[in-house]
Amino acid sequence: MHLVILTGCALIFREPFSQVIIAAGEGKGEGVIEVGVVDAGQLSQFGISLPKEVSLPGNLENTPNNVSLKTVTEPQPDAEILPSDKRQPNPKDKTTDRPVATKTDQYYSNKPLFGGSADKRIEVGTSSGSQIPSMVRGVGVGAGGNLGANGVPGGSDYGRRLQNILSNNFNPPTVSDITNPQYVIIHLRIARDGRILSLAGGRLAPVYFKRRSSNELINNAVERAVLAAQVDGLPPFPNGFLINSQEAVAEVWFRYPK
Repeated sequence: MHLVILTGCALIFREPFSQVIIAAGEGKGEGVIEVGVVDAGQLSQFGISLPKEVSLPGNLENTPNNVSLKTVTEPQPDAEILPSDKRQPNPKDKTTDRPVATKTDQYYSNKPLFGGSADKRIEVGTSSGSQIPSMVRGVGVGAGGNLGANGVPGGSDYGRRLQNILSNNFNPPTVSDITNPQYVIIHLRIARDGRILSLAGGRLAPVYFKRRSSNELINNAVERAVLAAQVDGLPPFPNGFLINSQEAVAEVWFRYPK
């Protein structure tokens, strides 16, 4: 019985099934479209080829997506031709009549670069995020602009008082395996009466750590500085400071070594 079944399967599947594609073409009569099915092997008769899968896209040699394109600009009849527009195009440039993204090469360096003349400049990398604030004994308060209207600006009277209190309490231990400066950044929520709202269960809540050190001893020193400030009490907001706000947020930077 099994032999009969296997023989029948071999006869049925001796030729693979053809891929059938729904196709539409011009029908008889004006505005008529005829729809039917066509075997995939017959598509080449109509000048149509099956789609091919693309593998390994990316920055490969001689791939279309790695070609740098430049948009062809046609001069306007009444436009004034500036000296910068008189340059001859490079015949090797790949051009298109569609808009293309403008990309410029940049130089990146881990070490400071020094120019050879005053009229030559070089862009080293890109910058993002907050600028490092001025430090007082290893503690700085950010500009506050990235925190919205309730941000405590560094350099303000209240920002300086906050900076002095935290710098007095920041006493990290000596860590021998750290040679380069490290920064720990926290967001400190402060109520109008001076209470610190960033604490939960007697600890600085992890969500308020915006950047941690690779060494937990330094992170713990930052947390101790905040807890000591809570015990001693932060000053309430002075008159006229964030009048319509019941709390404020300070971006505080701690540096090791101080």
